[in-house]
Amino acid sequence: MQIIWKVIILFLIIFNFRIPILYNSVFLVMLLTTAQYLFVRKSIPFTLFFLRYNAIILIATLLMSFVALFITVAHGEFSTLLLRRFLVMFQMLFTLIYVLPVLIKDEAKAFEEVSCLVCYAFALQGLIHITGYLVPEVGDFLFEMQPVNIQAKVDDPSNNLDRFRLYALCGSIFFELPAAYGVASILFFRLQLKDGQKYITGLKSYIVCFLLIAGITLSGRTGFVGFFIGLFFYFLFRLGQISTILKNSWKIALAAILLVGVFYFILPSNTRNSLTEEVFPFAFEAYYNYVDEGRASTASSDVLRLHYYPLAMRTWLVGEGVVADESRYGFSDAGYMNDLIFGGIPFFICLLIYQCLYFNRPLSIARKNKDPDSRIDYFCFLFLFAYIFVLNYKSTSLGTLHIVEVLYLFAGNSYIMRHNYKEDQEIIS
Repeated sequence: MQIIWKVIILFLIIFNFRIPILYNSVFLVMLLTTAQYLFVRKSIPFTLFFLRYNAIILIATLLMSFVALFITVAHGEFSTLLLRRFLVMFQMLFTLIYVLPVLIKDEAKAFEEVSCLVCYAFALQGLIHITGYLVPEVGDFLFEMQPVNIQAKVDDPSNNLDRFRLYALCGSIFFELPAAYGVASILFFRLQLKDGQKYITGLKSYIVCFLLIAGITLSGRTGFVGFFIGLFFYFLFRLGQISTILKNSWKIALAAILLVGVFYFILPSNTRNSLTEEVFPFAFEAYYNYVDEGRASTASSDVLRLHYYPLAMRTWLVGEGVVADESRYGFSDAGYMNDLIFGGIPFFICLLIYQCLYFNRPLSIARKNKDPDSRIDYFCFLFLFAYIFVLNYKSTSLGTLHIVEVLYLFAGNSYIMRHNYKEDQEIIS
């Protein structure tokens, strides 16, 4: 029962969806956990706010909001997009730190426990998304929970956006949700590399993996980038056990047969047609294009090169104070272009430093420890760090994706807490 409560709390924070009257789910978490602290624990813990890692990131997030405000005002503009993103992110990061005593009970296994909670939260999101897709009444309800402007954007045929992408309980649907699925996938494969872990094994691991893939399929193919990074990460450290993996391949084959059976004999014909004509062509567009045209590409990847164009030297140096589509250059979805157009190289360096704050301490701890498990942890954080730069090529990501940054803080925090606990135990012994 306790793990269900933890998953719900984490779900409410990271997906931060709208709730009537209460504004958003993060505010609901603050109310719920404050009540738990006051009536169960009889005190409100604030010590984790003074942990150096947490304090630096919170202060840096506020500083980045001031930097964004300063840049736009210095240019005589008043673009509030990035300012609002940093302030919302501060709210989510603050809330996560506030509820950490609820989410992490065993500091000795904090990192494993956090990875497990993240996987379960995204598996739950995947289950909700599947339910919304299969049950029209649930899908309509989830659709209506999205802002009116987002609904109108999807309903406009000229935007060529699939309605089923909104069948998730999340405040940031289009790029951020699938991007965050990639982080969850990397943590899932890290957990599978943990010898003796009893969190997500056996049948549970197959169910969670299926729900992660289903969530990515319905929300956006960006998440597959993180999934395949996680898969590569897994095989990188399991090459010596390839025979064991092959011995267990029958389980994967059996799972595939069961899925095919469900697809052809249980799902209604209209649902099967929708999957084959809408969902699969959207999620696996690169594969379809490879079969049809001999090249693994998507419409978004083909047009992305048009989002990179020459910039004036002044823009490189100081930016324009606005995002690309508000500037004289015109629309660009590319993250690196938006960063440079907004604040030039200085702003990009600020974003780079800010992003490094999430990984500097965990990477340093993992590098100093010489045991094989720490080496795997080091590569886990290294892949997570590299992932955000890959995402930034597609869309604005570096230091600004709410869900991703919250997951980074959660993972980094748990790793530091586990390290500090072990150090304390060594001193005591």
